[in-house]
Amino acid sequence: MKPLHDTCPWVILICEGSKCSRRQDDLRRTFKHELKERGLKKHIELVEMDCTSRCKQGPIVAIQPSNLWLGEVHESNVPRILDEMFREE
Repeated sequence: MKPLHDTCPWVILICEGSKCSRRQDDLRRTFKHELKERGLKKHIELVEMDCTSRCKQGPIVAIQPSNLWLGEVHESNVPRILDEMFREE
C-alpha cells in the first residue's frame, strides 16, 4: 500500500445515492462554486459517496475529519456549512 500525500486536510462527502441525488438540484456544484469563491479548493476536497442508507434524511453530507454528518442539506445551507467548519478551528 502506498500513502497518498496530495490529500486535503478536510473532505466533504456528498451522498449520490438515487434518493439523495433526486432530492438535491446541484449540491455538489454549489459546494464547488463556494469553495472556489472562498479560495478553499486546496484545503477541502469534495468526494461523491454511494448510498449511506439514510434515505429519509437525505441529501446527506459528511464532513471529515470532524466526523460530522448532516441530513436534509440544500444548496442554501452550503455557505453556513463552510462558515461552521472553520469557526471551530
